[in-house]
Amino acid sequence: MHANDARRVDPLRVLILGGGPSLEYNQVAIESNVRYVHKLLPKGTTQTTLFADGDANHASVLYEDDTSKQSNGEYILSLFLQAAGGDSESGGHYRKPNIGKVDGPSKRSEFARQIGRIAQEPDLAHKQTLLYFTGHGSPGRGDYDNNFYDMWGKDEALSVRECARQLEQLPSEAPVTLVMVQCFSGAFGNLLFEGGDPKGDVISRDFAGFYAAVNNRVAAGCTSAVNEAEYHDFTSYFFAALTGRDRVGRAVTGCDFNHDGRVGMNEAYCYTLLNDESIDVPVCTSDFYLRRFVPMRDADVFQTPWPTIVSWADPAQKEALEGLSTRLKLTGDDRLKNAYERAFRGIPQNGRDPEAQAGYRQAQGKMNTLVRAGRRELLRRYPDLRSTTSQSFARTRKEAVAQLDREVMEGKWKDLLDASDAVAKAQQASENIDIADSKLMRVVRLGKTVVLTHTLQQNGTPEVKARFQKLLEAEGRTLLPPVGALPKDTVGDYRTSDFLRGTIRRPSSCNCTSSTEDGASMSGS
Repeated sequence: MHANDARRVDPLRVLILGGGPSLEYNQVAIESNVRYVHKLLPKGTTQTTLFADGDANHASVLYEDDTSKQSNGEYILSLFLQAAGGDSESGGHYRKPNIGKVDGPSKRSEFARQIGRIAQEPDLAHKQTLLYFTGHGSPGRGDYDNNFYDMWGKDEALSVRECARQLEQLPSEAPVTLVMVQCFSGAFGNLLFEGGDPKGDVISRDFAGFYAAVNNRVAAGCTSAVNEAEYHDFTSYFFAALTGRDRVGRAVTGCDFNHDGRVGMNEAYCYTLLNDESIDVPVCTSDFYLRRFVPMRDADVFQTPWPTIVSWADPAQKEALEGLSTRLKLTGDDRLKNAYERAFRGIPQNGRDPEAQAGYRQAQGKMNTLVRAGRRELLRRYPDLRSTTSQSFARTRKEAVAQLDREVMEGKWKDLLDASDAVAKAQQASENIDIADSKLMRVVRLGKTVVLTHTLQQNGTPEVKARFQKLLEAEGRTLLPPVGALPKDTVGDYRTSDFLRGTIRRPSSCNCTSSTEDGASMSGS
């Protein structure tokens, strides 16, 4: 792309799939992702959205009350009512989707139908096709190379292999970009190979994929908390870097690492590796290619001196490597080797630190004891609160909140509030460890990618190098143009205040689980 048209972006054809597999897992953050991507699409984009059950009038989106707007009395009462079964376990409610037109349900049959329709569009070869998936993912049945994207309804899940079969309908000359942000999404990097089989031949299609997590790890982003300003996940960083505007309208700069006047997807990816404050360990299509065609032992990869690795990196990779190294306080020429040994010898399954988790459980246990005692006292004083459907519930609730607020002022519930803050601090401490561990894995994986790239360029066959160059060009495309200020009425559930109450962070909810028992193997480099 020449300098005089560096900001030009080819027309887009977009298919978005969003939503959880059921009501209780159709969190507002997933809906927010769909809405955010919608408002970044340029005029003239042809788009189709499949969301949850496909019914725009069904109250299917799970969200939590914004605790930052609650008084202490309201917060304490919500704890008691949740413990008494007077509300859902998460304190959640449901409302209709706020994403505009919904074209159908997130189901395998509908996905196949829409891919078939797109494949028949006469001008598809002259457009970029973006497929964006946001929701939940599950590990494959004993096979992390064939994981699932969970769709709406029982037994509705799209495997890597089935997705490959559907994408074969698209004309081979049509450039396709796939962005998936669900747990275990990295398995879909195998779509680079025929049939989605990691041992298959490389497809000839102009294809690039970006995924929030390697194939055996969970990802961030499935929360029912409403404050979008506090969302930290792959979608938030990747699309903000591409367009210069984050999901709540704030400007994002400094993502054009090679200073060519545009932001390629490869640059947005490296920006995300550096800045994403979450447990995500992202992966992209070129990572799969390199690990397939460069047979280099980890022992040899991680002997490479740090200055050499940085000198081999492209501008975006260099920025991410040096930034992560600084933030993780890595030093010395052997820092990649040290990071590798720390990452893959010391991180437990799913990144959870046992000591931090023990501290959280202890704090939660103390809080639970205080909540049970307080609940018994509350229900003795206000028995009408036992049933949310009673005619006097609303009036009694108002009286109880007023009384609890007065008692907080008198210091009665100090132990409970202190215990709640202790839970939040313990939870945050555990999250911080998980995030730091994830960043450590990111720097290790990126460093390995740089070394493998250099090795391929030095020793690869002309055919292998040519296909890799085509892949790098696909990943370097400009997918979306820069956007201006976003209208305030399009920012959805954004709240200008934190959704933290004091230091309390509402926990995310996710149905993604891993059966892997070997913590080292599940964190593969």
